[in-house]
Amino acid sequence: MAAETKRARRISIISGKGGVGKTVITANLAAALHSIGRRVLVIDADLGLANLDIVLGVAPELTIQDFLSGSHSLEEVVLKTSKGFDLLPAGSGLMEGTILTPTLAQKMNSILHRLEECYDAILFDAGAGIGDVVLFFANLADEILLVVTPEPTSLMDSYATIKVLHQFYGRNEFLLLVNQASPTCPEQVGSSVVSHLQNVISRFIDPGKSGEIRLHLAGSIPTDPAIPRAISERQLLAENSPRSPSVSLMKHVAGVLHSRM
Repeated sequence: MAAETKRARRISIISGKGGVGKTVITANLAAALHSIGRRVLVIDADLGLANLDIVLGVAPELTIQDFLSGSHSLEEVVLKTSKGFDLLPAGSGLMEGTILTPTLAQKMNSILHRLEECYDAILFDAGAGIGDVVLFFANLADEILLVVTPEPTSLMDSYATIKVLHQFYGRNEFLLLVNQASPTCPEQVGSSVVSHLQNVISRFIDPGKSGEIRLHLAGSIPTDPAIPRAISERQLLAENSPRSPSVSLMKHVAGVLHSRM
């Protein structure tokens, strides 16, 4: 009997609201996973408002929409970056990328089946909120990494995202990455955020058939001036500020993800 081919671990990186640093975190986590020997593909899953290419400082000639339209092959669209991982870029300002249709879902599943044997990890940089496309990519994933900040609006939107994914998709396990934590006590802030959300969930969400919701803290990244500087210079943190505390924390989160592969 032939051995079963191991497929890539699918990790969907989502957020309840925009502006929490999700795309920057995705890019840096991909690089950190590559640094520990993982073969990584990042899919820009914000199909209508993509900006991962901007963060990476690349200008792709083709995007996933070129494959979906049938004008180019998947091999032509996948971009090998200088950061050590591959990128499947998306377009920006395209309405068709914001609406989940049966055809889009079918083609995305086809893409994953064709690519997942070539990588150890596939990261989805999904959009913010609870739109159909975001939830679709979240539900495709083996792991859901929810990026949240300590701000009340981010906490509320994260709670709403968890609730929807639990009640409508049966998801009951989430990794949380707390961003923009206090530099003096980031770990305590991260633990406090997870504890707060877990308490709210326990009070207001019925476990139902899917069981209890479990939150796990993957890491807590402090507010760091190196991050906006790297963004403005279109570089990864390890390139721009290798001694930044955020770099070691990204490696820690990558280690958490690696241990679950």
